[in-house]
Amino acid sequence: MGILQRVFSMTKAAANEMLDKMENPVTMLNQYLRDLDEDIANTERESLHQQAQERAFLAKLSELQQQADYYESKAEQAVAGEREEEARAALEAKLAYADQKEETTKLLQLAKQSAFELGLRLESLKEEKVRLHEKRKELVLRMKKTDGAAGYSSADSLHGSFASRGFDRIEQKLMEREAQQELSKASYSMDGAPTGTAEQNAQQSARVEEELQRLLQKKSVS
Repeated sequence: MGILQRVFSMTKAAANEMLDKMENPVTMLNQYLRDLDEDIANTERESLHQQAQERAFLAKLSELQQQADYYESKAEQAVAGEREEEARAALEAKLAYADQKEETTKLLQLAKQSAFELGLRLESLKEEKVRLHEKRKELVLRMKKTDGAAGYSSADSLHGSFASRGFDRIEQKLMEREAQQELSKASYSMDGAPTGTAEQNAQQSARVEEELQRLLQKKSVS
């Protein structure tokens, strides 16, 4: 062990010894409960935010479906009038809206998953709050029996909760960043959509031709 490591260990040991003498487990628990109330409030707000996102994505999906249906109808009319170029343009627009619908569906699933996980976390936090309130009552009684002596062993059991809460917050922030990244990928308009590579353009043209042949076949059958 190096000199710096030994110094750090000695300093940490001294700090822990000081905390053993100074900290009152009931005082620590009171502070933890205040932090827990704040965490519950934040989780409730985030849960409401995710629910609002779900509704927004559902509304967006409905709008995209209406647009896709509109251009499908325009393509059918163009095919009926033997205006194939106009039909291709309408089908290209329809496929663009279909692609946006697919991306929005993925974002909706992310929002639903996040809302579900937030709901579980909120339920867990509320259960923990009830448990810790009972624990506080127990500690107060124990302290009265020991004439107010402050033991650190009870406080020691709280460190797991603090660590778990820290990890949960990091995970939640990561989820928010991942969802934001997915959202930024999908937030493009038809007018501002990138041209894409030659291969992508060829694939898009093939999809349009496939849709056109479908409508032409549908027309011949009718």
